[in-house]
Amino acid sequence: MILWNVERIYSKGYNILGSIIPILLIISFLTNEFWLFSIIFLLILFMVLNELYLRYISKNIVIPNEIVVKRLFKGDEAVLHVPVENKGKLPVFSGRWNFFLFDSDDAIKVKEVNNIQRYQSNYEQPLSVPALTRRLFPVHIQGVKRGTAEIRSIQFELYDFFKFNHVRLTYQGHYRGEAIVYPTPAPISGLEKVLQQERGEQPQRFSFHEDVMMMVGNRDYMNGDPFNRINWKASAKTDELQTKLFEKVTLSQWTIVVNIQNKDPLLQTIASLEDVLNNVAYACQFATRYQISFEMYINIRVPSSRVGLYLPAGQGKNHLVRAMEMLARIRRSTVAFPMEQTLFTLFHQGKTPSFVLHFGEFTEEENEQYIQAKSNNTSVYRVVTEDSGVHLTSVRGQKNEAMAN
Repeated sequence: MILWNVERIYSKGYNILGSIIPILLIISFLTNEFWLFSIIFLLILFMVLNELYLRYISKNIVIPNEIVVKRLFKGDEAVLHVPVENKGKLPVFSGRWNFFLFDSDDAIKVKEVNNIQRYQSNYEQPLSVPALTRRLFPVHIQGVKRGTAEIRSIQFELYDFFKFNHVRLTYQGHYRGEAIVYPTPAPISGLEKVLQQERGEQPQRFSFHEDVMMMVGNRDYMNGDPFNRINWKASAKTDELQTKLFEKVTLSQWTIVVNIQNKDPLLQTIASLEDVLNNVAYACQFATRYQISFEMYINIRVPSSRVGLYLPAGQGKNHLVRAMEMLARIRRSTVAFPMEQTLFTLFHQGKTPSFVLHFGEFTEEENEQYIQAKSNNTSVYRVVTEDSGVHLTSVRGQKNEAMAN
């Protein structure tokens, strides 16, 4: 597999030298001057060795096909490493490498350290690699705002011994260096209260809820224990009051719905996109903290998808990472479509969700679908931003009622 596009570049001095050698060779034959012939021989040897050296190192320098991803929040710092291997027995004495940073969101800032120089979106750094050595060239970055950035268009310029000539290598392999800046989680008032009110289904070690049909043991009675929790049979056997212990449970699943479509047909996404995604990030972190499984629907056009961008249900840290990456990759130029299409599929062509959190734009059509879903025992809450803050509001069909101030 060809990893490099090779371009040889000769200096003016080299071209002039190449033109002079034939003339000197003719003169040496005519004058029969041995010293002149010796100089010509040395010049030719110099040019051949330079050419062979450049050919050799350009064939033996490699960027492994690795994927390097750095995940960070706004203000965090990290280092993206570009691995370079010299598989040859000759060192790369002198060179430079540069790359283009594809960062349409202005998500990161490249710190100009380690002799790295910036030319708009291109960055350049000195390059030298000893023989049979692997080096990591660092790119120091800092998260600025939500989004992604990727190292692209890597080029090496490798020079000969005296910098007469050089080769330009344009990378065509599959190395990928990417930085992902997550949205900054913004608190939502009322989530804890909703969590306490909703009945759970899945056993968990720590939870706000208990399943009274799943008794797991007894413990000594404590002041304040409900009277109906006393296990009279166990109390009679031990001559001490015993309180029943039940299996801890948590909510079975959250369905997170995010509507980012702007009501203005001339615009793609809502003006409050960043604030909305920050709230969604908080909800995902909250669900992970309390071991709640969640799925997510975002009304972004995706080929061959009827529901848009979809994250299947799951839980745990790995699932949270997938959710945060999904949020980080959303751009303002993203093409959105009406959320009613997603809701119709969600409520009519599959298992009806038990708990829905709605973020972003909210239309009358969506409200009607949610009211219908509530008749099938689906709990539906909106995340609303007001002067007093961000809080949950239950969808009730008429006047919405806040869960928390």
